[in-house]
Amino acid sequence: MALTKVQADGINLGDTFAFTGTVSGTSVAGSNAFAARNSATVWSTASGGSLIQFNDDSGGDCFDTDSCYDTSTYKFTAPATGVYTFWYSIYTANSDAENGFGFLKNSTKLNMGSAGSKHFSYMQYSSGSDDHQQTAQVIVSLSSGDTMGVCASTASDYYKGYSAWGGCRLA
Repeated sequence: MALTKVQADGINLGDTFAFTGTVSGTSVAGSNAFAARNSATVWSTASGGSLIQFNDDSGGDCFDTDSCYDTSTYKFTAPATGVYTFWYSIYTANSDAENGFGFLKNSTKLNMGSAGSKHFSYMQYSSGSDDHQQTAQVIVSLSSGDTMGVCASTASDYYKGYSAWGGCRLA
């Protein structure tokens, strides 16, 4: 069926079509999406560089559309090369000297902070004893098989029950 017939007559559901070549104009935006939390409702201490544990991707509003997040390693594995976005929200303990978190790509902390700090969120307490919610988001290019996780960039206390992270593929 020629393109002119489609333009002039529309598509007849009885017609048979065969396509070859590359399909363009398709979107992967929003694929490989997940949101994870920790099922425990306790305070935890993470040493600098350690992964933050998010072990639940199926309870409440958590999900993993394409099984790319591993709840035992706490890492997302990119199924294809592309541009991805990730976020976290971590509830930090009151009256700590400091709490800092960042993103871990493969085994390296992402460095987008000033002066090489490798913190995406950081709170140093000089006075007061209020708890805080630290949030961050990143857009990053990943190759197939690359992993992403959330890590403590300094020794930090956090409340597992009020912390979550997630992401998806943008392009």
